[in-house]
Amino acid sequence: MAGRATPDDEQGTDVTLEDLLERSGNQDTAAFATMYDRLAPRVYGLVTCLVRDPDAAEQVCCEAFLEVWRRAATYDPASPGAAAWVLGIAHRVALRAAGLTRLQADALHLARFDGLDHRSIDAHLGAEDPATTLLTSGLRRLAAAGGR
Repeated sequence: MAGRATPDDEQGTDVTLEDLLERSGNQDTAAFATMYDRLAPRVYGLVTCLVRDPDAAEQVCCEAFLEVWRRAATYDPASPGAAAWVLGIAHRVALRAAGLTRLQADALHLARFDGLDHRSIDAHLGAEDPATTLLTSGLRRLAAAGGR
């Protein structure tokens, strides 16, 4: 885009997604825009697998990136990576679009993508409801919403 500052360093080398996400956490809109441009196709691809309606998938993508913007300051550079972090947020937003509570979506995400068992999920979430209840009710709600 003409006239817009790019978040590349002075030597012209590309900045990593991790750097862009950290800078986004400091309210750097140019860094966030670059990160969005790099990750939007992957996020949309993931979301369309979970949300079958194209209009709803676009809305979920927007909500996911808004959540990324809001939570960017909490990104831990020691985590698996910026792309995984953003895709994890998009996945949870897509599950919530199916009518899941945040706890149900988080429990399903921890079980499916992090491979945690119900005891580990209980310890991680610290929720009043046990993980087995969250997982069962979440899977039932997903099945009722069309098997996403």
